[in-house]
Formats: sequence, structure tokens, C-alpha cells
Amino acid sequence: MNNRVFTVGSLIPGRLIIKQQAPVLKETQKIETEEIIVEQNGSKIEIHPVKGKLLDAALNQGKQINYKCRKGTCGQCTVKVLSGPGLSSPNEQERKKLKNEIANGYRLACQAEIL
Repeated sequence: MNNRVFTVGSLIPGRLIIKQQAPVLKETQKIETEEIIVEQNGSKIEIHPVKGKLLDAALNQGKQINYKCRKGTCGQCTVKVLSGPGLSSPNEQERKKLKNEIANGYRLACQAEIL
């Protein structure tokens, strides 16, 4: 689809001015641009929100997150969530492993679901 708008002045050679019109979004369309930012071992990692496990989203985007068991028992994938759109509430495995650290923003990337 071509959204170019030409005016008489823009048709003069060397003076082509292209004006882009903003796309019109339906109410059901939503553009999610806010990244989920987590920290692990002093490194900040930006993850584009995609439904599913936080760890899977990061790995599919080529982001380096330490992990091992993927079951929530080893704690290798523990990250601190700094900002970003919603994650699921901590599940039983996270509460068991992380205890009070959940209140400080820590999550298990292999268990946290991106909503």
C-alpha cells in the first residue's frame, strides 16, 4: 500500500517531498512496544514481549540468560524484573525457590509467563 501524497510543489525535479500518513489502527489492534527489562548477574537484558515463558522468549531473541533445568528447581535462570508489561503471578515452584525475593522483583525466567 502506497501512502505517498504529492503536491504541485513536490513534482518539481529535485523537490520530491514524501509525506507518510500514520496507519489507522482498529480498536482490536494493539502495538506492544514496551520491552521487558530484566537483570541477571549485573547484565541488563531487553526482551520483546511474546506470549509464553520469559526464558523461551529471551532465548528465541538471541538473548543470553543462564539456565539449566527449565523446571524451576535449580534457580540458574533467576532474573530481577526491572520494568515491562505484565508477567503471570509467581507459581508455586517460584514461591518455593525464591521465597521472599519475589517481593524484590525476582522471578524464575523458566516459570514466569509473559501475558
